[in-house]
Amino acid sequence: MALMNWSKDLEVNFPKVDDQHRSLVDIVNNLHDAMKLGKGRDEVGKVLHFLADYTTSHFKAEEELMTRHAYPEFSTHKQIHTELLKQVGDLVKQFDGGQAVLTLKVMSFLQEWLTKHIKVEDLKMASFLRTRVA
Repeated sequence: MALMNWSKDLEVNFPKVDDQHRSLVDIVNNLHDAMKLGKGRDEVGKVLHFLADYTTSHFKAEEELMTRHAYPEFSTHKQIHTELLKQVGDLVKQFDGGQAVLTLKVMSFLQEWLTKHIKVEDLKMASFLRTRVA
């Protein structure tokens, strides 16, 4: 069973961003499945590293959109991104260092963070961008 299900309430109605969010949900689910099914450490590590890399590229894409269209809340939104990237980076370092960091608590945190971020910050950003791009 998936940790997260994609639903209409996660759409921000900005297609490029929605596509990337769908991918993030899939990656979080893949990580959860790998952990839950007791897949090997290498497999879990691959998915965790992919999540970290994809999150970095997704945030970069969002930040480029915000900069290009002079999003007034750019600095706040970027700071939120920076904080999550640090947390994910710390998870990767701990995992790579041999610590068992992937717990249900961590997975719940990722799910809750992604859901809240999309429904609040990204929805505000996408609403603004639609007024600029439309």
